[in-house]
Amino acid sequence: MCKTATAATYLLLVLFILLFSGCLISETTEYTLILNDDGKSGKVTVIMRNVQSDEADPTKQEKDFKELIKNWKSDRYLVEQLDKGLYVKERKLYLERGKLIWKETSLFADVQKLIPEHSASDSMKISLGDTAGLLITTNGKIIADDDSSVIIWQPGEKVFEFKARVRNFQSASKFAERFRRHLKGQK
Repeated sequence: MCKTATAATYLLLVLFILLFSGCLISETTEYTLILNDDGKSGKVTVIMRNVQSDEADPTKQEKDFKELIKNWKSDRYLVEQLDKGLYVKERKLYLERGKLIWKETSLFADVQKLIPEHSASDSMKISLGDTAGLLITTNGKIIADDDSSVIIWQPGEKVFEFKARVRNFQSASKFAERFRRHLKGQK
């Protein structure tokens, strides 16, 4: 029997909301959730490549950028994540090939706080909803239907990976340039 998860919409939303409260987008977002042998605790890594604001207004873009920097530097962010069941072990914001990258690895004690429908004895089935404009890769099995996709992992799976890449990604927020200026201003 498969557990149908609004889980992944839930997982994607939870992970993204857990990370950011602004209006951030990325060209590519990679998720890796690894369960420990107890099937309950583990770690999750999220990598966002080419982080940008989805706002057109430069004032709102600046607000999003400042929020991103706060999430990178502040203890407030760490406490917020802890309140949500994630112990942030590592967070990085850096430039790679001219693009701004966010990487965060967190530990969790109970995967069901992140994915309430998850059961180690059943297949994990995650509906990704509208996937038009996305290229998706995963270590699970993808079943595509019209504009949506479902990813299924076998029972007992301990490693759940998927990557979503936006086709024809465009943004005018130029966060990489802002980040370079931010780093120069700190020296």
